[in-house]
Amino acid sequence: MDLLDLNRSALDLNLKLVADLEEPHLDLPTPCAGWTVYELLRHQVEGTLAFAAGVRGTAVEAPASDDLVIAYRVAADAATEAFGADGALEREAEFPGYGLRKGKTLVAGHFVDTLVHVWDLCRALGVDSTLDEELATAAYRMARHYPTTPDVRGPGAAFALPVDVPEDAPITDRLVGLLGRSPAWSA
Repeated sequence: MDLLDLNRSALDLNLKLVADLEEPHLDLPTPCAGWTVYELLRHQVEGTLAFAAGVRGTAVEAPASDDLVIAYRVAADAATEAFGADGALEREAEFPGYGLRKGKTLVAGHFVDTLVHVWDLCRALGVDSTLDEELATAAYRMARHYPTTPDVRGPGAAFALPVDVPEDAPITDRLVGLLGRSPAWSA
């Protein structure tokens, strides 16, 4: 799969999960410290809109609806369109919070973030959180290059510090551990 297909696949997994959300789910805790399902979904809407705006070189749009499920669906489609525009992967673009980077770096960052949030949401909802092996392997390979600096990992950063996970653990566990989540987390 190419980068655009990887990203869209992760978005589609998340969209499938959020389509089945009910009001009581919104207050469930997630593996994202201090975030409920509602806050995680809000983050995904805002983040996806920010990545799309970064690639387009425009201001971040407001969510399309107060209903976060609708807003996320619209944001996912907007990001897919922005990422797939001619030359978008090669142009310099504003990576939210990190300055100018190649468009493909933004799409890769969005993909990794989206996929790990699939895991977060699965865990919060108590459903199977095993990620597709091809997607998880691609995300793991990308995330291994993330620096361990205070702006990327640690308190207040995009990711928590890595959690020790055995080298022979399933790829899902290695990915979430690399991004600061305990594979054993449960609500």
